[in-house]
Amino acid sequence: MPPKIKILPDTLINKIAAGEVVERPASVVKELVENSIDAKAAQIFVDIINAGRSLIRVSDNGEGMSKEDALTAFEKHATSKINKEADLFNIATLGFRGEALPSIASISRIKLITKSADTAGTLIEMEEGKVKKASETGAAAGTVIEVSDLFYNTPARLKFLKSDNTEMSHISAVINQQAIANPHIHFRLTNNKKELLNLSSATDLYQRIYQIYGEDFMNNMLSISGEENSINIYGFVSKPSFTRSERNHIDIFLNKRYIKNNVVTRAVYDAYSTLIPKDRHPLTLLFIDIQPSVVDVNVHPTKREVRFVNQTIVYEAVKKSVREGLMSLTSYPVKTGSLTDSYRVASPVVDYEREVKGSWGKGQGAWGQQKGHGAGVKGHVIAELSEQPVQLSQFREHNVIPLGQIANTYIAADADGELWIIDQHAGYERLLYEKLTRLYNSNTVEVQPLLIPEEISLNSAEAMMLKDYIDILNSVGIEVEEFGKDVYIIRSVPSLIGAGSAKQMLLDIIDGLISFQKGVIKSEVVDKVIMLIACHGSVRANHGLTYKEMAALIDDLINLKIYETCPHGRPIIIKFSKTDLEKMFKRR
Repeated sequence: MPPKIKILPDTLINKIAAGEVVERPASVVKELVENSIDAKAAQIFVDIINAGRSLIRVSDNGEGMSKEDALTAFEKHATSKINKEADLFNIATLGFRGEALPSIASISRIKLITKSADTAGTLIEMEEGKVKKASETGAAAGTVIEVSDLFYNTPARLKFLKSDNTEMSHISAVINQQAIANPHIHFRLTNNKKELLNLSSATDLYQRIYQIYGEDFMNNMLSISGEENSINIYGFVSKPSFTRSERNHIDIFLNKRYIKNNVVTRAVYDAYSTLIPKDRHPLTLLFIDIQPSVVDVNVHPTKREVRFVNQTIVYEAVKKSVREGLMSLTSYPVKTGSLTDSYRVASPVVDYEREVKGSWGKGQGAWGQQKGHGAGVKGHVIAELSEQPVQLSQFREHNVIPLGQIANTYIAADADGELWIIDQHAGYERLLYEKLTRLYNSNTVEVQPLLIPEEISLNSAEAMMLKDYIDILNSVGIEVEEFGKDVYIIRSVPSLIGAGSAKQMLLDIIDGLISFQKGVIKSEVVDKVIMLIACHGSVRANHGLTYKEMAALIDDLINLKIYETCPHGRPIIIKFSKTDLEKMFKRR
């Protein structure tokens, strides 16, 4: 019987490894740029054609390689970064596994020109992981590597790539991350010969972040610095008033390596505890310098995941440093007092008689009031929050009576014998979503021009993302136009939501669109945008409402007939029957 288990050929092994290392063109850019940084380059230029599908060229003025080293570099697990097992626990470079170059070479065509200070230039051409040409050539010190026809021999992988703008946004994000971690290096990025980024060498971290994100961003960031248990923590975190709708803005750099780590992320969120709403998320550019021996970066081929020897110490150090930075602000509103301090109950409504009906049992009125003890008297159940009393019959449509507002966030109402607790933000969000959807479907969205158009500066990744969706934004009433390199002007918003902060709304929309895949149908994108507009344009928690506003919200929700949940699926109304309350109070 012939053996079933076989040793795979190297070409297939490298393609399998490429599946982990090379997910998209941005993965190639990351690996090649990291090699340039490890080679002590002072300038790194990245040139892209067709969002990396046709060509990725990375040029640097680093140390370069000899012909022998250049050929060896494409062998599996060949590296200059480590020599022995102990080195795995003292890694000070970005690369060390020796997997990236052979993996990339197995799914593309490679051209490499390199020269070290004391050797002649070398030209190497490869296809499907095999050397086709190796010769001497004239070259400046440093390395130029060209990766062309990415995934040409694995066409199934090409189908998973998104639009050019989306792929370029990922490439831009990689360059931004490496540029922030290495302010002293000059980075340049082009696509189809058009310059997208040109970040000259910066004197410090602040200047580099300013180059990428601009003045508005930096004005909303706080500098942090701290040291705890030999862990040095520094960088910038956003003010509590400057947040985003998605949680993908926690940028962490461990020994200048961009990483994702749940322990550090949780420490950041815990530091912001009580300072930001639960549905908002902070922005951080957080640097952690730690002894390499107490962290394992050899967890995944992409080297984005790490493990700490003592997670608790890292958690406490990060939380303390971020919290102290946040506490340096002196303008936080301090909330004191009990729940009753924020419970809004109204003065009685004049000229309104409420007949107390037996809605909870024979012979009893609403809330169990006995007939004959208040039936037909002027009611004490209605709260009018304006100074001038009004007559309820002037505007009530349904017999669901607002009783008051709790914590300026929830509305308590008597609904024919039931107690309703209504989340005012979720309710307004559902109403705006349904109305804006109807207006969009009938092509009757009305816009409100901004008196002063708002200018918004984006990083290159966000700008690339926005280009894919400008037509859709215009169709729902957000008129946006390009106003310069990575700068846009917001000229109008849907009149349904009013002006408000158009800039913050657009940032939240960009965050919400990042997850969309290539090929998603237009209606799904439109629905997502309308949801985000409705969320942003709705009355927020901690916002006081008049009685008329509470009553109008309730009437509109009942008329809508879809008032169980907001567009995100959160409940709008929680209902308690008399039986429910009696059980809570142990009467049953």
